[in-house]
Amino acid sequence: MANLAYRRDLDGLRGIAISIVVAYHLGAPFAPGGFVGVDVFFVLSGFLITSIIAADMEAGAFSIANFYDRRIRRIVPALVFVCAATTVLALAFLLPSELELYASSLLATALSVSNFWCLFNSGYFDPYAEVHPLLHTWSLGVEEQFYIIFPLLLMAVFKWRRAGLGTFIWLLFAGSLALSVVRLEEHPQSTFYLLPTRAWELLAGSIVALGLVPKPATRFGSDAAVALGLLAIAIAVVSYTSKTPFPGLAALLPCAGAALVIWGGQGGTENTPARFLTVRPLVFLGLISYSLYLWHWPLIVFANMLNIEALTSIQKIAVAATSLALAALTWRFIEQPFRRRGAVGFKRPAIFWSGGLSLGGLVAVALVLYSSQGAPSRYSQQVVNLTDAKHDISPFRKKCHFDQTAKVSYEDTCVLGEVVPPKIIVYGDSHGAEFSAVLGSLAKSRNESIREITASACPPVADFSMPIRKDCGRYNAAMLAKLATINPATIIIAANSIAWSDENPEQYWRGLRKSLTALSHAGHRLIVLGQVPRLTNNMPAPSTLARWTSWGNDPADFKFSLEKRFRDVDANLRSIAADVNATYVPVASGLCKDQQCSAYIEEAVLYFDDNHPSVRGAGILAEKLLVPVLWPEANTPILAGTQPSP
Repeated sequence: MANLAYRRDLDGLRGIAISIVVAYHLGAPFAPGGFVGVDVFFVLSGFLITSIIAADMEAGAFSIANFYDRRIRRIVPALVFVCAATTVLALAFLLPSELELYASSLLATALSVSNFWCLFNSGYFDPYAEVHPLLHTWSLGVEEQFYIIFPLLLMAVFKWRRAGLGTFIWLLFAGSLALSVVRLEEHPQSTFYLLPTRAWELLAGSIVALGLVPKPATRFGSDAAVALGLLAIAIAVVSYTSKTPFPGLAALLPCAGAALVIWGGQGGTENTPARFLTVRPLVFLGLISYSLYLWHWPLIVFANMLNIEALTSIQKIAVAATSLALAALTWRFIEQPFRRRGAVGFKRPAIFWSGGLSLGGLVAVALVLYSSQGAPSRYSQQVVNLTDAKHDISPFRKKCHFDQTAKVSYEDTCVLGEVVPPKIIVYGDSHGAEFSAVLGSLAKSRNESIREITASACPPVADFSMPIRKDCGRYNAAMLAKLATINPATIIIAANSIAWSDENPEQYWRGLRKSLTALSHAGHRLIVLGQVPRLTNNMPAPSTLARWTSWGNDPADFKFSLEKRFRDVDANLRSIAADVNATYVPVASGLCKDQQCSAYIEEAVLYFDDNHPSVRGAGILAEKLLVPVLWPEANTPILAGTQPSP
């Protein structure tokens, strides 16, 4: 086996990568694009793995057994240890449904397919990614799958077409990158998680390792490459956000940056930019980066779960410090001993047996937990019932609420209630779905009907769209044009304004005013729903209430604070409503008092997640706030559990 010269600057680059990933996961405002640290890791992995394989093949010493021996020593011991510790925490703190889902993720992690698990269970940028303690292992799945396939491909090319190796690698790189770009818009989840659309990032490192780009000819060239590479990574970190379409072309910036740093540092670290990467703190972070990557995310998840408010700055620092301490200990006492070979360390047979048995142990534990349905006997029936509120969603979400696409027409929308022309229309994003269901039930009891026009991630705002829903602008233009031609009706506007005004405040508020003005000029009576307060811990209300109750508290006593931006957003809604002569309904008045809000009223969980009202929650709010406006003569309360019918 060929020995490769150790490069301290690469550990420094690892240190940067893990620092920005941890900062991003802790919500640091200076690193909105810190997730690109994973892409830097991919390029580094591709470079190092290809360097090792190619050197051994050139020396005629490559062995698949030896290669996997190295991979097992590097990956498995720390992974199994952290997964075992995380499972203990999961048993202590996860609710039955959460533990059952965790068990399936543990199984996928042990089998190196956690990226597939994430594809089918959670998006990396989804709001509830924060409830999955092993979500971060998706990147390990991608790398491990690369380690299985790539050495075999290299062996075949070395044996039969050695002269064509460079062409082969470039074609693989170009094909994977093209696939990533082409598939991103229509299939963002699979493009993010799967190897075929991520392989080019690892292959970028392979290109440098194989010398397919000549080494810098001058010291100035090396200096410039490293400096430009670090600048490219920094630009991505500060300018990208979770809304940036990714990977695709956007991933080229951090990946090219990492490749430039590696390429430029080949001539040594005497140059000023590369010398920065060799400072001790960065190198140490790089040495413990794998263990730190494994530890930090589960600790963040459990810290968030156990808080009823958002983590404070002090708490985030404490989580980071704990992650660092555990990572250092794991690196020293788990990673290092298992990497030693021969008489002073673990021999290859022991590594293969222990690796297989330890991963098999994780599989066995995962299967037991999953088959027990999350061990519900750990909790009282009241706690279990509270978690079930996550299913209290509109029965018409699949049929009437446009979730996957907004490419629909007015004729595709649903009329709920009696089979009569609707006089009330709910026009909104996903915040209008449950209100539609409840109002449909109320309308039916009065021999009336309502029309539901709701679409996820698509507020009723003119000229507004985002990368995740590019057709939203066309959808709203069509709906507004149609609404301008129908007989005057009462139109209820419901939107998650806090979320969407974060994206582009000026465009959002201008577009909302334009929509309301157009509807008002068409003769419609307008009702603007105020903002629904969202839980500040970003955790679903059912699980938050269940955990709160499991600690011996009364769910009715649970309170959460209004977030800082709430007043500004609600004030904007009130002001715009007044300007277009619309009726403003302050939703928060039904949930909050003195800046403290409830998620449980009248023995009902008011949310099915952290910001969408449940059907029962929407019913309680409608009874208090909307019935007096829509049917002022009414005095009939909403019946608990009533299911509306179309």
